[in-house]
Amino acid sequence: MYNTPVETGMRCLIVLQAIGTPGADLERIMYYDYLSLNTADLDGPESLHAPIPNRGVQVYARKELISRGLVLLISKELVDLRVTPEGFTYTINTSGNKFLEYFQTSYFQSLVERIGWTQSRFRELTNQQIKYYIDTNLQKWGGEFLADKSDTQ
Repeated sequence: MYNTPVETGMRCLIVLQAIGTPGADLERIMYYDYLSLNTADLDGPESLHAPIPNRGVQVYARKELISRGLVLLISKELVDLRVTPEGFTYTINTSGNKFLEYFQTSYFQSLVERIGWTQSRFRELTNQQIKYYIDTNLQKWGGEFLADKSDTQ
């Protein structure tokens, strides 16, 4: 399963590496985490995980889990937390970048590629624009599993 704080924290670390300076807030990390795992829904590369019904709702349900992953990264001194007038900003630090150098599996490389693809597609958008994009498409992500009522009558 890919929903433990350690696994989520690893994805957050890769997201923060892709974003670079000045870092990101929890909301952007949460969006990138979801979008990077479901790139096929965005007409991007094949998704890393099998599609599940109504997967679009996961994006908002994972906020607490991502928060726990970020706390773990901070406690291991892989990520720095800055408090700004706009809120909290997370940034990967030198130790975090060095830590990621030790991973070389094909899954890790695929994840890095998907997160990079997500960053290149959404970097110019604000969090509000990404949220609008997600909310607009939420119903269709995983909707392929729902039977059309006209087919059952």
